Amino acid sequence: MARADGQGIFVSNCAVCHQADGNGVAGVYPPLAGSVGRYVTLKGGRAYLIHVLSNGMGGKIQVGSESFEGDMPPWPQFNDQQMADVLDYVLTGLNAKLLPKDFKPITAAEVHAERAKQFSSEQLHAQRDALLKALGAKAAR
Repeated sequence: MARADGQGIFVSNCAVCHQADGNGVAGVYPPLAGSVGRYVTLKGGRAYLIHVLSNGMGGKIQVGSESFEGDMPPWPQFNDQQMADVLDYVLTGLNAKLLPKDFKPITAAEVHAERAKQFSSEQLHAQRDALLKALGAKAAR
């Protein structure tokens, strides 16, 4: 279960673009609700979410049949615990139905280990593409 701080951080910082309900803004800011929870079912999915929050991400992405092209800034002002809290809120508060039964919250130690890694937008897109490909293969089984 996400700490209460995570929802407050989301509402104060992330909802401006992704909206309070996590459904985003058509064509610009992608939905987080009912979508990013799928990533944590895969190896590397948790790290990818930390990398996006740590490094930001720009450029065009597809979510389902919709295309989005906005820029998400990095969030270096969040400490490791705040980053874990907001990610856990997005996962448990906006994606609970997509989480694996054995889901464990993201920890500050996990964030600390991953956020030191720097990724370009191209590298993040490659990570995302690999996760989506793996999700597609998993769904086909």
